[in-house]
Amino acid sequence: MINPTLNSARRERARLRIGFILARSFTLSAFALFADTLRLASDELDRSGRVNADWQVLGNTRHLISSSCGVQVAPTCDLVDPSRFDYIVVVGGLLKVEEPIDHETVRFLRTADVAGVALIGLCTGTFILAGAGLLNNHVACVSWLHYQAFKERFPDLAARSDQLFHLEHKRGSCAGGSSAADIA
Repeated sequence: MINPTLNSARRERARLRIGFILARSFTLSAFALFADTLRLASDELDRSGRVNADWQVLGNTRHLISSSCGVQVAPTCDLVDPSRFDYIVVVGGLLKVEEPIDHETVRFLRTADVAGVALIGLCTGTFILAGAGLLNNHVACVSWLHYQAFKERFPDLAARSDQLFHLEHKRGSCAGGSSAADIA
């Protein structure tokens, strides 16, 4: 006879766990496409369930975070132990925002790196990861629109704009827009 509690515990451990960090003025389409691709991949029988994956929007406050188009999203989880997640996905946004994430969130990302959690930059989330020193010895995939700005800010980092996304050694990045669904 199958023990339902044990079966449930196994299923819980097997779930992919994603934490989202949303920058001030984040790109709503990149966040929505990544999250909805997770939902579709995680689902069983079209019930919109979080069967094979779970995700949280992380923040050090529960204040709403405004996207570049004005839609606001509330964090669903504090900046908890990052090892609770398989991936931390940083969703960037407008480059003119001087401090897209606060210092506490930068420390959280660095702690996640030390803990061996994979980090992904969506859209200009690559700028945030690079600014935190988390793309050294990695290739960043950026939009052709932001390639020059990335090279000016981070001249010593490798970057490419000739593909939709790039994955390597606990790092991932994508050009933004619809490529967020592709990397998901």
